[in-house]
This record gives sequence, structure tokens and C-alpha cells, in this order.
Amino acid sequence: MNIGVTLARRLGLFAVSLVGATLVIFLIVQTLPGDVAQATLGLNATPEAVAALREKYGLDRPAVVRYLAWMAGLVHGDLGVSYISGQSVFSQIRPCLAVTTWLVVLSMPLALLCSIPIGLVAALWRRRWQGAIASGLSQTGMAVPVFFTGIVLVVLFAVESHVLPANGYVPLTGSRGDAGRWFSHLLLPVATLVIAQSSLLARYVRSGFIDVLTEDYLRTARAAGWTKWGALIRHGTRNAAVSVVTVVGLQIGAMLVGAIIVEQVFQLPGLGSLLLRSVGARDLPVVQGITVLLVLAVLLLSLLVDAAYLLIDPRLRRGQS
Repeated sequence: MNIGVTLARRLGLFAVSLVGATLVIFLIVQTLPGDVAQATLGLNATPEAVAALREKYGLDRPAVVRYLAWMAGLVHGDLGVSYISGQSVFSQIRPCLAVTTWLVVLSMPLALLCSIPIGLVAALWRRRWQGAIASGLSQTGMAVPVFFTGIVLVVLFAVESHVLPANGYVPLTGSRGDAGRWFSHLLLPVATLVIAQSSLLARYVRSGFIDVLTEDYLRTARAAGWTKWGALIRHGTRNAAVSVVTVVGLQIGAMLVGAIIVEQVFQLPGLGSLLLRSVGARDLPVVQGITVLLVLAVLLLSLLVDAAYLLIDPRLRRGQS
């Protein structure tokens, strides 16, 4: 199968999935209980004022018309206008998006770098004490909730030792002082996500390399004179990477959800904090805009994972798998 045809099919599936996701998001948000106009103006608002606000934001129009208008705005990059502030949704999301993006961008590569040696040790020495310790560490990291890990780190490094700040965020600027403060405020949240994600990824790295160690081609490489490490790196890494790439693609989506929890623990002004505030205030355009961005990020990552499959496994490029 031609690689261009394969990518075209993936892009088509991406487009269909994105449109379907927008429909689901719109329907779920519209079914939230309560009247948006009444919640915005308060309980003492007159019926005339409520009706005027509903007309202003088009809430009196049929749901189909509102969905099509929302989709037309999305096509042009317009996420709508906030019911509460009257500002564009994107202008409110943009500073929060930077915080959440830094969390995920810094956490995922570090989690992968930590999980590979732990998973390798757990696989190669699975019947020895080294492997037992590595497996125990990953199991412990998976069992402990993310928010509890964050609280423990705050107690150890902020409350007791006063080494790092417990909460807050400083935007990254060009000055050296702000860069240092930015790094110090993100260090504990990133460490919290890395501990949680690397523990899970290490289990899949271990499973992937254990499967590779039992393959005939690896035994053949050893018989040809390769050392265990040489044969594993030369012939087994690519095959083990297929399952790991799958999990990484899925876990980035899970990390976005975990980032929402971490933002609450460390009081970071990210997308999670904005989403919770908007749900409480029934600011539906902001809720829809944040959710669409998160879905778009997950779908794009899935598309990148599919492309990574084609690069890693030549059988997929030839249509054999």
C-alpha cells in the first residue's frame, strides 16, 4: 500500500473524528441544567433583561442553527465570545494554554526518558533484585494518585525545606530572573506528572522488551556474536518501540487530564482552572472552546502516532500488517 494513500486515509479519519467530536461537545454542553442568561444576570434579573440577553447571544435560536454558526466560526478560527466577560474566547484561553502546554511539553519527554531505563532494568533482570526494585517503583508510582504525589512534593520541598514555591506561576519572558522563577514554579508540577506517567510507561517498556527478548531473531543475533545489549539495541529496540509509541500517544491525552488536577493542586492558571471556572459560571463558549482544543490536540497526537508507526514498522508501509 502506498504511504501517501495511507496518510490520506488517516487525514480523512482525522477530519471525520474532529467533526463528530464537535457535535458531541455541543450537545453535551447544551444539555447542562439551568438557563445561561438567568445564571449570567443573576436571580433578580427581570424577564425582559433575560430575554434580551438570550437574543443577544442567539440562545433563542434553534440548536441546529447555533451549532452551524459555531462550526462556521471554528472554520475561521473564531471560538466565540464569552458570555461573562464579553471578550473573545481565544483571548481568554491563550495565556492559560501556554501554562498547560509547558506542563505537557516538559513532562512527557522527561517521563519517557525516565521510563526507558526503568523498564529496561525490569525486563532484563526481571528475575533478580534489580528488576524487582524497578517493577516495585513503577507499581508504586501507578498506585499513588496524582494529587497525593503533588501534595507530598509540596510538603517536602516547599513547606519543610522552603526550596521551591508551593503554588503560583510566573510567565516566561526574556529576562534571566523571570526565567528562573518560571522554572522554579513549574518544577514541582512537572515532577508530579513525570512520576505518574513514567511509572505507567515503564510497565509498557518492560512488557515490550520482554516480548522482544523471546523472539527468534534476537536469539539468532546472539548466536551470531552480538552481546545481549548490542542485539537488543540493534535488533529489538524498533520492535519494542511500536507498543511504547502506542501508549505514549494515548498517555499524552491522559496527561492533559492529569494536568487539570495538577493545576488545581499547585494553583496554576492553566486550561484546567479556566475550564472549572467556566463550567461553574455556565460560560458555555469558553467551555466549548477549551474542550475543542483538547480534542484537537488528542486527535493530532493520534495522527502523529500513526505516522510514527509507518516510520518504525516497514511492514505497515508495505501493507503487510
